[in-house]
Amino acid sequence: MINYTSMKRVLASAYFRIIVSIALISILLYIMRGKYAVIVSALKGTNLGIFGMAVAIFFVAIVLSSCRLLLIIRAQSGGVAFKFREAFSLTIIGYFFNNFLPTAIGGDMAKAYYLSKMTSDNIGSITSIFIDRLIGLATMIFMASAALLFIQSSIIDPSVRKMLYFITFLAVLAVVFMANRNFARKFSWLLFLVKPFKDKLKDAYNAAHNYKNNKVLLAKTLAISVASQLFFYAAFGMTAFSIGYSLSSMDILLRMPVVGMMSLLPSLNGLGLREGATVLLFGPLIGPDNAFAVSILWIVVLLIASLAGGLIYAISPQFRIKFKGA
Repeated sequence: MINYTSMKRVLASAYFRIIVSIALISILLYIMRGKYAVIVSALKGTNLGIFGMAVAIFFVAIVLSSCRLLLIIRAQSGGVAFKFREAFSLTIIGYFFNNFLPTAIGGDMAKAYYLSKMTSDNIGSITSIFIDRLIGLATMIFMASAALLFIQSSIIDPSVRKMLYFITFLAVLAVVFMANRNFARKFSWLLFLVKPFKDKLKDAYNAAHNYKNNKVLLAKTLAISVASQLFFYAAFGMTAFSIGYSLSSMDILLRMPVVGMMSLLPSLNGLGLREGATVLLFGPLIGPDNAFAVSILWIVVLLIASLAGGLIYAISPQFRIKFKGA
């Protein structure tokens, strides 16, 4: 039986996110009025060879992310024979679904669903995808936080520094929440908001909490995550370089985590938020118009990954939804 109330809530949420993205893109385009010719000129001058290298580097980062996910899935499933190509397929179709499900976690929902079909373990699948996402985000944030310790205050804008402090605080809070059961219990009263899923959420938390005891796994996944993040950053830097602008590693390291966190806010896969954050944070370095051009090229990189994910989704029978009676 269809729950029309739940369906209305989902549709309302989707409409809201779409409206947010359209509104933010419209505002950004309005701010950029008068600079369209410069932006188009920058895009026309894109060095396709260098841009192609950016795309290739981005796919290397995806491969490394797939290796991290593979280790986590194997640990969660007790060493089941889960193959790299399956982990890579899940990772890449995540990019595909990110363009059709609101926010950047839409792909995670799809990955968790198909992983549960492949392993017959709903809670374990959700936990694996969640832990993979948490490690990726925490690595990105803590890398930036560590970089702050080695630079002078005058090098980074105070507003960026404050944003990094804030998201670092959130990251620390999330890690402590997952690692410390007593601390997590202080927030148990929030479960009334999701009462129908209360027991499942508790099971998922317990499964995720147990990862803290697997020190070897955490060390391996963190190392892979650092390497993956560096390749993502290199891809972004190469994207900027393809239109003739060189961004230092430190500039990217300190600013991209803020862009990444902004893209997780309610929107259509971060659209509007990601571009606005890119202009806001990189505009002072290379000019707002050039930063906007870079953000457009970065969308193209993400779309190329999405198309690759769509192709794998189309030719892989394990990613088919089977309906009763079909």
